[in-house]
Amino acid sequence: AFYSKNPFLPLSPRKKQSKGEKPDPNQFKEKQTTLLKQGADPNLVLPEGIAAIHLAAGKERESGVRCLNLILQYGGNPNARSVEELTPLHVAASWGCYKCLKLLLRNGGDPNLEDQVRIIMISVLLSPVPDSCSQDLPLSPGGRPVNLSAREPVEYLYMDEEEGYALIERHVPCTDDASVLTDTTSSDDTIVYDWRAYQSKLAEQASKENQPPQCKSPMATSRLHLLSDEGLIRKLRNLGANPGPITGLTRKFYLQLLDKLMTDPNAQARKSPELASALETFQIPDCKDDEMALSRQFDQPDKNKKWREGVLKSSFNYLLLDPRVTQNLPFRCHHLSQADCFRSFVSAIFYVGKGKRSRPYSHLYQALTHYKGGKKQACPKVQHILDIWEGGQGVISVHCFQNVIPVEAYTREACLVDAIGLKMLTNQKKGNYYGVVASWPMKRRRCLGIHMLHRAMQIFLAEGERQLRPADLQIGQ
Repeated sequence: AFYSKNPFLPLSPRKKQSKGEKPDPNQFKEKQTTLLKQGADPNLVLPEGIAAIHLAAGKERESGVRCLNLILQYGGNPNARSVEELTPLHVAASWGCYKCLKLLLRNGGDPNLEDQVRIIMISVLLSPVPDSCSQDLPLSPGGRPVNLSAREPVEYLYMDEEEGYALIERHVPCTDDASVLTDTTSSDDTIVYDWRAYQSKLAEQASKENQPPQCKSPMATSRLHLLSDEGLIRKLRNLGANPGPITGLTRKFYLQLLDKLMTDPNAQARKSPELASALETFQIPDCKDDEMALSRQFDQPDKNKKWREGVLKSSFNYLLLDPRVTQNLPFRCHHLSQADCFRSFVSAIFYVGKGKRSRPYSHLYQALTHYKGGKKQACPKVQHILDIWEGGQGVISVHCFQNVIPVEAYTREACLVDAIGLKMLTNQKKGNYYGVVASWPMKRRRCLGIHMLHRAMQIFLAEGERQLRPADLQIGQ
């Protein structure tokens, strides 16, 4: 009876397919039409907190648009509210689903309705829906359509009136080279920066607390220039850095970086051996089956068990990146090798976390409080965000692995942190594992984390940089 009322629930029972057999979209459409004719309620809010119309509004593929059109024809409410006050229009706009957005607006969708947080999208809802809606748009690995016609950065205003915070999200399209220092160098002349090279004096001071005093050897420093290129690369990697090729243009920078790392009390920080190998060889572990095992266990959680933070599928993972390291990597990736792209992406990550759909940027609220009021001392994560803002740029927040229950997001976070290495991040502690992954050997968990890092990079490269900054901070200020 439950599934008969919710024919669009992704996990509804369906006929088993033989190996290699593809699902028939016409068969699904017939079943959906039959159920709707028999009185199935398309506006019924599921235990996951959303209705069928919300699920359909977030899919830009032809089957999703067809499903949304069918729901609207049979009484679907284009302004239906989820448990977080989201409407289908919010979902379509947030995920860049232009066809669904146009369909909802034509059928009475109200662009002035606000959710719990109040998100105003300046350049989406206040602009005409582009004509490209009528054409198929390529999808990014994250499920967002890639609008290849976008040439200029687009800014969105995010407001949480209940908490009193406001942020500007600046989306730099993959074709925009405004933030690139140079685009004429070859991959061999590319410097792979590390976010730690940009740590401010305050951040370094905080990281040195409770560390034993260390002495700098003038003799050792003065002899660094005598190192061969191979020896320089080896020493940098031993200290956790991911150098690119050493050339006449990059050698001076890497010598300075080595000098800094040799005198840093945190210089013994290491990436996991599995990630170090992947960065050197660009051989990414194939962990599709492991990731499937992870998500399958949490797809239909036992409602009788007590799960941390409940079973609402509204959580996701996020990675915070330093834009001074990425330098618009989605644009530069066309001139770089895949290995250098992956090194740059990993080197830019300074925090890994778990977020919630109702307040997708709450992980920046503490930094906003410091930015406004100048509280006495910030943790390393907040201090690094403040450093980025002080430089007139926005922190990059890559959202991935959406719409999962909290314990799955926590488990993915733990895999990512262990893959990178806790000391290579501003995270203060390791994550928590749940379910079957908790029983796996650490090496297997770290390999899964590397697999997920590579997936996150694909999403980042396809969608472009999304920089977040305080509402009163102007770019380049």
